[in-house]
Amino acid sequence: MDKKAAVELSMTTIIIIVIGITILSLGLVWIRSVFSDVGELTSGAFEQGETQIAEIFGGTDQPVALSPSETKMSQGETTTATLAINNLGSIQVSGVYAEVEAKAFGGAATDTLVCAFSDTLSGKTNTYSLNSGKGISGLKVLVEDQGSNLGTYACVITVYNLPDGTETTSLIINIES
Repeated sequence: MDKKAAVELSMTTIIIIVIGITILSLGLVWIRSVFSDVGELTSGAFEQGETQIAEIFGGTDQPVALSPSETKMSQGETTTATLAINNLGSIQVSGVYAEVEAKAFGGAATDTLVCAFSDTLSGKTNTYSLNSGKGISGLKVLVEDQGSNLGTYACVITVYNLPDGTETTSLIINIES
């Protein structure tokens, strides 16, 4: 009779362990799905924030605005910045365009960092006509590292044919491991 009670106790223990493992597995799957949803919400919030920043820059009092003006990235990574070009003059201007050039710290050109514009996927934008007080916002500057050494680099952006002449701004890039 003692042996039968020992067998029943061990069967009960096994059943409790199986139920516990099942509940633990379901809990872990649920937690994983919650964190996945939080990640998607975070990505969406950042994208929405970038869009709103681009809209805000459309009303800036600077002829050329860049957001962010400095960024960090890892080797082999790709990142973007938002460029706004504004006509603050009293007349319409036409033939406005921008060019971008990647430079290493010290001003030397670099072939391992690629800077391009989203409208042409090249180092030169399309040409635009801008009425007085109007501008272009939401133009993306694409930055791709193709094997640069660690250090500081810049995408130097020059905008031509604005009412006050040529404007230059830079996106500073710190490549970290």
